[in-house]
Amino acid sequence: MQLPVTVEVKGIRVLTSKQLAEAYQTTTDTIKTNFNANRSRFVEEKHYIALTGDELKAFKKQVRNPYLVANRASHLYLWTEKGALLHAKSLNTDKAWEVYDYLVDYYFRAEEEQNVPVTVETRPAPVENPKKDELPQMDDPIRMLKVLLKVAEDKGIKVKSCPFPGVFSMLKDNRIGICTGVTIERACYELAWELSHVFIHHQNGDLINSPLAKDYNDQATRAAEMVIKILNVKIAVSR
Repeated sequence: MQLPVTVEVKGIRVLTSKQLAEAYQTTTDTIKTNFNANRSRFVEEKHYIALTGDELKAFKKQVRNPYLVANRASHLYLWTEKGALLHAKSLNTDKAWEVYDYLVDYYFRAEEEQNVPVTVETRPAPVENPKKDELPQMDDPIRMLKVLLKVAEDKGIKVKSCPFPGVFSMLKDNRIGICTGVTIERACYELAWELSHVFIHHQNGDLINSPLAKDYNDQATRAAEMVIKILNVKIAVSR
């Protein structure tokens, strides 16, 4: 699963029916049916935002993306975090609940930084990581990401979604940025990789300009792969 394309209306982060259906592994018809069957529970501006007329025209010009809204659409429902919760309740599947938790942590409440952190000599310094395309096997990446986010929280590390150009992640001081739009599997790997630097190399100063930078990155890669293998076992045993 890949993070949805960010959609914001009236300063609120929302999802289209198609985005929500793909995330919950269902169909847009099911989303529509659930909405119609429970319409009395859905409150406009709280659970959804309805766009028609000039507002819809303005939205189409803003996004310019037929995936998000068809050119011929005469109305559009956009689901807020609370609306996504009601749909998860209607579906009531393990996948819907897991994805909902993920969307809350990593989409609805994610704070996107507009500026990429500047590389400075600090403890720890920003780390740009050359990554391989193949990622370790992850049996339940959503649950794995939740565990890694909890580890970061316990360590006092803030994790945010950031529009990085050319890199998947970056570490600076007590912040880890994960590139906007990556898959859940990639987000897990990046977070494990950066946390490995936090735990192993936090006393080593400027990691980018150090003559041992390659060794540090290799150590973080091995540590991240080991963490993911351990979490695979831990999650499998807990089922």
